[in-house]
Amino acid sequence: MSESLGGLMSRENVVRGTLLFVLCTFAGLFISFLWGGIQDIKRVVSEMHGRLLLGTCLCMFVDWIFGALRFHIFIRKVTPKIKFRDSFRANMATLCVSCITPFQTGGVGHLYIYARAGVPLSAAITAGIICFISTLVTLIFFAGGITWLNPSFLPRGIAWVSLFSFLMFGLVFTGFVLLLFKPEIIFRFFHWICQTVQRRFTRLAPIVERAVLKVEVLVTEHKTFATMFIRYHKGTCALSVLLTCGFFGARIVGSYIIVRALNGDATLWELSIVGMLLNFVVLFAPSPGASGVAEVVTVGLMESLIRKELIPLFVLLTRFFTLYCGVVIGGIVIGLQLTKDLRKDQKGVVKNAMPQIKSSPVRKLSDKEGHE
Repeated sequence: MSESLGGLMSRENVVRGTLLFVLCTFAGLFISFLWGGIQDIKRVVSEMHGRLLLGTCLCMFVDWIFGALRFHIFIRKVTPKIKFRDSFRANMATLCVSCITPFQTGGVGHLYIYARAGVPLSAAITAGIICFISTLVTLIFFAGGITWLNPSFLPRGIAWVSLFSFLMFGLVFTGFVLLLFKPEIIFRFFHWICQTVQRRFTRLAPIVERAVLKVEVLVTEHKTFATMFIRYHKGTCALSVLLTCGFFGARIVGSYIIVRALNGDATLWELSIVGMLLNFVVLFAPSPGASGVAEVVTVGLMESLIRKELIPLFVLLTRFFTLYCGVVIGGIVIGLQLTKDLRKDQKGVVKNAMPQIKSSPVRKLSDKEGHE
């Protein structure tokens, strides 16, 4: 299974996803700059308080640390010797992979890093599921509160976007809850799909059978770990929700500092509502890392809170500190791990070849005349 994770993290897949992410990002930024007006950018930059952005950098690191702690508090229950450094690397890899895959499916990132660190794959899957449910619960709670408050500064069109997000939330939340508490139901569906594939594509039957066996093992182990966390580590699960609120709070405070640096007038309360609603809406965006969608939605949410000419730089800076930096650091983490795995594979090939070379010593060569 770890080999298949390595295949998903191949250079071809990474390059393809990165190109799509960059294209969507440039499209979203172009729309935001077109909306705010490019002619005022130079004046806004000259009047900006750049030193305040150091506070946004601090919030960015707090965001990363809280995200890593969410994984670490679960993983150390299974692998006590795991280092926080590995959990930090796993979190950054997840941030990167979520930005180069559709619908932000970044779970492969932390599975890949943890598998290389010696963590059981099923335990890493369970930790990822619980963390994702913590994210869903936090966002749905705040989104419901925002809908009930119905702030006047929110645009009317956001209600339809929120309705779509609520629908997607219900489907995804149901699937993850079943996977957490009743994984056998998900496995039955997976088994039915495999049987259909085997009937229609007989050549794939051996591959499908191996996949079914691996999934059976993972489902059994996953259910064991899930039961352990739910029954004996309720405090850890509650702490996961608090850490989730923590890194969302760090992002909101960071965006507030950016507004102050741009001489904007939005309050921390207004940015809290915008930040939580934005995270809820873009969570199910189909583009990699919600690129393109997040930039456009941010423009719509902020147009009534800050001056029009400030919006392009606000969008660029918030996405830079909450996403773009994480993509770069996560890409470095994944690249270093892939390089390490490649070198290890090459050493393994050479080591396996050495006994064969020793068993077949080089014979003396002779020419056609018989001379040595």
